[in-house]
Amino acid sequence: MLRTVAVVTALALGLAIVLTSAHRTAPRWEMWAALALALTAASGAVLAYGAQRWRELTALRPARVREVLRPLGALLLVALLLVVLALALSPDPLAGWRGWALSAIACLGALPAAATMSGIRRSAGALEGGPGTRVATLISFRRLLRQLLGAVGLLVALATLALGASPAPSPQGAVLIFGGNGSLLVALAYVPARAALREAATRLCDGLLPLGDADDAATVVARAEERAKLEQILEVDHNLMTDLQTGLVILGPLLSSAAAALLPGATGSS
Repeated sequence: MLRTVAVVTALALGLAIVLTSAHRTAPRWEMWAALALALTAASGAVLAYGAQRWRELTALRPARVREVLRPLGALLLVALLLVVLALALSPDPLAGWRGWALSAIACLGALPAAATMSGIRRSAGALEGGPGTRVATLISFRRLLRQLLGAVGLLVALATLALGASPAPSPQGAVLIFGGNGSLLVALAYVPARAALREAATRLCDGLLPLGDADDAATVVARAEERAKLEQILEVDHNLMTDLQTGLVILGPLLSSAAAALLPGATGSS
């Protein structure tokens, strides 16, 4: 029921934004309208999805909404500062209000997912139960975090594509800046949770398979192999940048575009 209500409500808002556009005769209006409606529908779906993942998190370990209000407020403050900076640099801030409205819908849709990421960060530092229970909990937390990263990454990709297809004129480099800001906000929510999981997994490996008290080479090798297997299961050795590029499909093209824009000489010489 929550998913249906959220998707229908967000889609209705998107339809209102699209139908009131002053550029309906522009060549790219149909493409922009389709992406805008896809973004709003996805925002409603991600809102419901994040709420479901929050319930899944609280089933693994009790968590309260008030525990994540501070980091969530800090994330919203960063988003607000980025918006204020963009408005200050824009020659006509009110001209692109439809784009800001679509961005606001996407941000609202991502809030439950961001709250769940923050809840995972807090829960990772207070694991309870035996070694098997803690390993199972960490695996579940990692799965949750990966799913949430993919969900919010989809919103960033759709929002960036919608801005790129907008029939309204936009400043040069606006798509690159917008996509970078969106990726930054997602990273600010994801990276602390990922770091907390990695730290908790490392502590668990240190407790279960310590190397400092090994007396002979055979014990060291055997224990090191077992530890490497456990670290692989808990994904301790996963590269953070690879995680972000996998979840934020728009990040790779953005980095390439940024390199081409900032280093034209290097691109030409290669």
